[in-house]
Amino acid sequence: MIDFTLQKVMQVVHATGMQNIDANKQIDGVTIDSRNVDPNNLFIPLVGQRVNGHDFVIRTIQSGAVASLWENGQANPPKDVPLIFVEHTLDALQQLAKAYREELEATFIGITGSSGKTSTKDIVASVCAVGYQTQKTFGNRNNEIGLPLTILQIRRSTQVAVIEMGISDFHEMDLLTEIVKPHVAIITSISESHIDNFHEMIHTVEEKCKITKCLQPNGLFIYNADTPLLADYVKNHPIEQMSIAYGKKDVPAKITGYRIHTGGLYFTTNLFDGYEFYLPMLGEHQIYNAMSAIVCAVALGLEADEIQEGFRHIDLTGKRNEVKKIRESIVIDDTYNANPLSMVAALDTLSNYPLNIKKIAVLGDMFGLGEQAVELHRRIGREYHFKNIQELWVIGEYCALLADEVKVRNLPILIRQFTEKEDLYRALKEQTNSMSLILVKASRGMLLDELVTKL
Repeated sequence: MIDFTLQKVMQVVHATGMQNIDANKQIDGVTIDSRNVDPNNLFIPLVGQRVNGHDFVIRTIQSGAVASLWENGQANPPKDVPLIFVEHTLDALQQLAKAYREELEATFIGITGSSGKTSTKDIVASVCAVGYQTQKTFGNRNNEIGLPLTILQIRRSTQVAVIEMGISDFHEMDLLTEIVKPHVAIITSISESHIDNFHEMIHTVEEKCKITKCLQPNGLFIYNADTPLLADYVKNHPIEQMSIAYGKKDVPAKITGYRIHTGGLYFTTNLFDGYEFYLPMLGEHQIYNAMSAIVCAVALGLEADEIQEGFRHIDLTGKRNEVKKIRESIVIDDTYNANPLSMVAALDTLSNYPLNIKKIAVLGDMFGLGEQAVELHRRIGREYHFKNIQELWVIGEYCALLADEVKVRNLPILIRQFTEKEDLYRALKEQTNSMSLILVKASRGMLLDELVTKL
């Protein structure tokens, strides 16, 4: 983790002043959370919508922080504690991350996309860890605050750093890629995620592709060729660095076959003819995520058996296709987030799961779709096949519209609509007393993860 002296910190953040500072004192990491302070941390108080970190500066010093930043304009800086004054504390956090990144010798792998970022991060990190000391983004710390914190926690001995890069609006990728300066850049997919801000899918593509803006001169760009807008954009906007596409089409890294098993997926690729990989994850879409990991692994000199070893020990971030045995039922908890692409992928996972028991899709609203929310929910109800799914349970005003579209198709599927989460909980609790396979999928704002936890 970052180990700068306070003198160096002041230089990097362009300090406008200081008080009670021992310039030779070294920091051991940073924190923005006053409840989580390790000895000799530097505290960086951020100004949020509900909480102002400056209110907790004294507490963090008492808890062992060596010093704190203080944003100019914030009233009443405490007199008897070590402070470094800066124009903006968030900018200072990002400047520290940029400076520390420059000193790290690790190979940086940056991952973005509308869906699959976190699963891909987990798979890539597991594979890389077979041959290299590897660190990855913890949880979902992938934005303008979380990503700098991730960088600042990387050990100097780390050989590969796998960094998730999430954006929801214009220009955010400019900042993230300037911090990471990846050696490998991966784009997993493009869909209508955050379309309320990007307005059009082509804008999403353009912003995601900015991950290559600071790609190292000898870097590698890996992308999903089965995402039409992305493939076309890359073709029309080539970069100087090497680009490798993966997918089912005639591309350099091709998925040549796959089969679904109750415990995971078996698949083959032209990169290792005659070798069948086993991925202990649910959902055909995970094969795409694994393919980007294989391309990374080849670039890092790993062999098929080493890649397979990595697949066997994937440490998955929770709430994404997480399988849980609850009483007599199997519950697929995919409640972390949702957009149209990931919703369809989750339904495919349920539909294709090779288990001959009742299958129930519990769907909640997808957020971040702006003016297209109604149509994008209706489209799923209108176009998805719902094959092998016996029941559809919905909650939320938009998923009610999805259910309306399914009703008019007269499919052989039972539809149940809920308006209260407590009623949905009671129905699920009763259902789990019988043998069934239940998918729970929604955007995080629907709080269905709390429901699954309660179950």
